[in-house]
Amino acid sequence: MKYVDEVMDYFDSKDGPDVKDFLYRILSKWKIFLICGGLGICIAYFVSKYSAPVYMMRSTLLVHVDPNETNAKQMFEGNQLRDKANIQNHVEILKSFTINRKAMEGLAWHQSWYKKNFFADKGLYRKEPFELIQHEGTNLTNLPVFIKQMDKYSYKIKVDGETEYNGEKVKVKFEKEGLFTQPFKNKYFNFTINTIGDKVDKEDKYYFVINDLDKLTLEYMESMVISVAEKKAELIHLRIDDTEPARGVDFLNELNWEYLQFRLIEKNKKSENTVRFIDSRLEGIVDSLQLAGTSFTNFRSRNRIVDLGQEAGVVVAKKQELESKLSQAQILLEYYNKLLTNLGDANQMKQVVAPSVAGITNPTLDALVTKLTDLYGKREVLSYSVQAKNPSLLVLNREIDVIRESLEGNLKSLVSNSQIEVTSLNERMTKVRDQLSRMPKNEQKFINMKRNFDLNNELYTFLLKKRAEAAIAKASNVSDAQIIDPARLATIIKIKPKLAINLLIGLILGLGLPFLVIILKEFFNDNIQSKEELVKKTRLPILGTIAHNRYSNSLPVFHQPRSSISESFRSLRTNLNYVLPDNQTNIIGIHSTIPSEGKSFTAVNLASIVAMNNKKVLLIGADMRKPKIESMFNLENKVGLSTYLIRYNKWQEVVQNTNIKNLYCVTSGPVPPNPAELLENGRLEMFLNAVKGKFDYVFIDNAPISMVTDGFITGKLADANLFILRQGFSHKEQINYVNQIAERNSLSNVSLVLNDVTSNGIYGSYSNGEGYYYEEPSSGIVRRLWEKVSNN
Repeated sequence: MKYVDEVMDYFDSKDGPDVKDFLYRILSKWKIFLICGGLGICIAYFVSKYSAPVYMMRSTLLVHVDPNETNAKQMFEGNQLRDKANIQNHVEILKSFTINRKAMEGLAWHQSWYKKNFFADKGLYRKEPFELIQHEGTNLTNLPVFIKQMDKYSYKIKVDGETEYNGEKVKVKFEKEGLFTQPFKNKYFNFTINTIGDKVDKEDKYYFVINDLDKLTLEYMESMVISVAEKKAELIHLRIDDTEPARGVDFLNELNWEYLQFRLIEKNKKSENTVRFIDSRLEGIVDSLQLAGTSFTNFRSRNRIVDLGQEAGVVVAKKQELESKLSQAQILLEYYNKLLTNLGDANQMKQVVAPSVAGITNPTLDALVTKLTDLYGKREVLSYSVQAKNPSLLVLNREIDVIRESLEGNLKSLVSNSQIEVTSLNERMTKVRDQLSRMPKNEQKFINMKRNFDLNNELYTFLLKKRAEAAIAKASNVSDAQIIDPARLATIIKIKPKLAINLLIGLILGLGLPFLVIILKEFFNDNIQSKEELVKKTRLPILGTIAHNRYSNSLPVFHQPRSSISESFRSLRTNLNYVLPDNQTNIIGIHSTIPSEGKSFTAVNLASIVAMNNKKVLLIGADMRKPKIESMFNLENKVGLSTYLIRYNKWQEVVQNTNIKNLYCVTSGPVPPNPAELLENGRLEMFLNAVKGKFDYVFIDNAPISMVTDGFITGKLADANLFILRQGFSHKEQINYVNQIAERNSLSNVSLVLNDVTSNGIYGSYSNGEGYYYEEPSSGIVRRLWEKVSNN
């Protein structure tokens, strides 16, 4: 059982975080929290009122995804990335620099105008005070150019800033006047400024910035958010935040328009390539057809031949049929070989004509070529905005490889079949030529001319038909995207600043800042904050706490006898009797470990309050290094303890009366060169023996004990030793030092007193107003405010 009690005593003696005490100290600073919280709210209000508002603009696109693009599911079973890839391709196109740059060019945002304000500059989009026309030559970008209208004919330009020019930082500073409608030109700028009605207020400050469209495009790309509505939806939401709503609305709408045009151009590429190919072929065929027609007509007129014989007609018809088949077979073979050669070249594949245009009725081949061309185009667009390892791009490359391999095998088979067909047709043509060679010469010439004319005529008719089909296809093409909700000023939403949120943030920061300061102060503060901390760190008796002295004099117990500090000294006087022996004269040593802990103040007021209790008291100033008590009583210090110790005076000669009844004082006297040696010469003990019986109490004010040994010398002659510690000033380590003094018995009967204690409103050691004692009012409102702030 004894062991358990020892363990419990050990844990009780261990320090731990006193949350309740910490909360009390936090709550005692409520005035600071109130001021800082109010200040935070005020700052948040002004920030919300004067900062530039930010608005959110939105628009929605409906994208019709090509269902054929889902073939990847069949090629890569189990791969779920493709579900999002189709719609994600459109999202990446909208994010691409190319599309956004085209939108910026379409808007022609070559300059931006602003009005200078105290807190935040205001944009003047669509409200430009002047018209700015840029000319060819140098015009530095991203540099504020301030303009002031002097009169209706002239203006002044002022520039003072830094910008980049040709990859280097350039410092620009100049002032120059210019004339409206006349070019303004120097080594930095070349433009003309015109007035616009009466939009200019001469009291306002205006400036413009010539925009770098590339950087402006990047800024808008960063502020834009593009998202897909749902997992399987074909809706794309576009959002942009801007301080100028009209500017954001125009950008979103222009971006949507450029995107629709881009998609339409991509769809029209196949038709345009077809028309271009047919036109190039028609240029040669028209000339050949005219020449063949003229030659055929002249030959018939000259030889008076109307028609061929029956046998010749059959041979000619057979030859025309074989030539037509051979021509088609050779075109197919040439097309197959060219297509096979260009399979791996994306740029060449974009120029390839569709098989159906070349007269090839092979749905599989036509579908594969169209598919591969579309995939190459999508990869090119996607590569503008994503990295090489992007999942969408990887899936696209994989699909391209599969389509290319399938097409390559199909083409090789077609090339082989076409070569066999061309060989067979050539052999049959040889036999028909032999039959023609046996006919008369005029019939042979007639047959050749008619055949040449018919061949060119058929080809011309065929190409005209295909050209018409391609033109119709191009005219009927529409974009695969549709604007559902364009950006409108009516649908904008103000997102910043939000007054309620800012006020809450201001309040939190206002309260959090002092809280953080207090936390850091508590963390790094090693000073004694309360009597409770003192109790935890020592087992020595704590005789009392001395209230903070709010008066200008050093003897509040005499001048303000009903004050709280006088009551604290009365309490100390009462508790002191419990540790003193029952002697005729009790000697009490007053000590401190370091200077400025209130040792002399405590000694003087404690001696005074004891004397005011009809006790005869002697106060000895034993701090001969920095004497103080003589100034508190307005006494002379020509004689004192030092003169007695050197045998210059008798003890009766150094005892002086004070203005307090029953209180006598021995000042320290002139400062000697060797105070410690004088205290150890035995004269002090003789002095104390001499005054015993003549005084009820003897108080000795000593030098700081951790700095000199004087206090140890005098303390050994005392019946009780009081160590003074000061709240918020003395370090916790000093408590351990006093504990060691008591444990080693360096001084006997050691007790503690906590000085300069301020009430935190929670512990409430002392009260005022109508309590048990009367607290005199302060001398003025300014002094009271200062004391409240300093106490906190």
